[in-house]
Amino acid sequence: MKSVLLQLYRLGVLLAIVWLVRSHHERLRVEGDWPVTAAEVSELLPGAKRLRVNPGPRQGHFVLDSSGKKIGYVVRTMPHSRDITGYSGPSDVLVVFDEKDQAVGIAIRHSYDTPSHVEDVKLDLLFMESWNGRTFDEIAGITDFNDAGIYAVSGATRTSEAVRESITHRLAVAKGREVVKRTVRFGWKDSVLIGFLAVGCLFAFWKNKTFQKTRWIYSVATIVGLGFFLGDLIAQSLLVGWMETRVPWEATPGLALFVAAAFLIPWFTRQPVYCQFICPHGNLQRWTMKVLPARWKRRLPKDGKWIGRLVPAMLLLVVLGVSFLQLDFDLAGIEPFDAYLVKSAGVATICVALTGLAVSLFLPMAYCKFGCPTGWLLEFVRRRGGKPKFGTRDVIGLILLGVALGLFLIPQEVFTG
Repeated sequence: MKSVLLQLYRLGVLLAIVWLVRSHHERLRVEGDWPVTAAEVSELLPGAKRLRVNPGPRQGHFVLDSSGKKIGYVVRTMPHSRDITGYSGPSDVLVVFDEKDQAVGIAIRHSYDTPSHVEDVKLDLLFMESWNGRTFDEIAGITDFNDAGIYAVSGATRTSEAVRESITHRLAVAKGREVVKRTVRFGWKDSVLIGFLAVGCLFAFWKNKTFQKTRWIYSVATIVGLGFFLGDLIAQSLLVGWMETRVPWEATPGLALFVAAAFLIPWFTRQPVYCQFICPHGNLQRWTMKVLPARWKRRLPKDGKWIGRLVPAMLLLVVLGVSFLQLDFDLAGIEPFDAYLVKSAGVATICVALTGLAVSLFLPMAYCKFGCPTGWLLEFVRRRGGKPKFGTRDVIGLILLGVALGLFLIPQEVFTG
């Protein structure tokens, strides 16, 4: 009975934090919704000095020059396209038209998606400028982006797909057209993710010796396929994006199931399937361990272990602060997982990845044990054998919940003022 209550407590702590983060951002969207300014419009339409709200069907703004003459029109995709999400959340996109109702440019003004992916989209001029010269009606009527010559951005496919869908959806709504509801899209990437999950579970639960001898093949496959090819790793940047908005289960059903299984399987079965068998960075560390002879290995003293195990908890405090305070900080940089997306990886995430691997040469699995906030969460919910007890992790979980609650109760003016 005590074991069940303790497991419910741990799950309850995580769910409470998720609810606080989600409620906070819902409140921000209602009370502080980043109104469009003439200054940001002027970057795409020089001469813009004032905006005048158009309460009509288009629900945008007339753009006026210094004399009050109408020189264009501007719309934003939020909140109308809020349910169209990319890798980890929706994007608020500005679409600016000139006096002839032709697009002169778009701008991603705010996004809940992974910052590095958003930056890749912003820097892809072919994508960003592919809207220019098209009329309001023309964009609203786009149904096939490839036929229209508006292609997804390599390395940020889901983010760019969400951006372009948000734009056409927003303009179609303004025209009063019937918009097709988004349906579940289960593609080949989803199938591959489910395949990795299924094989990982087989290694965790099926102890056939012949089968277990092939684990090295699966290990290499996770590093190359799941890591460098797909890049769909569980990370704080992904989890926070989902908490702040919603889980895009219809756009990425495989990834949604993959993440859910990573948390629920250890909660029910005690087996840390994702960390132990699937995680590409964990598997890469296991290969790194084999590089140097055993006599070169070192062990941290007890004090060092105690301090080291606080690092993931401290990083989780940073995550809460960034999310609640809306700090301009890319959470992908505190973990190594985005480093596998070589084309779009930031310097910080690459440094974390390489440093963790270098330390693992001497301290086996150092990053997993002393540096991974995502692994800490998965271990927090994992059911354990033996006599259940309220331990250090449970205290830290309570502290994290208290911090989240404190940030939630901060006066709203701090965020919107």
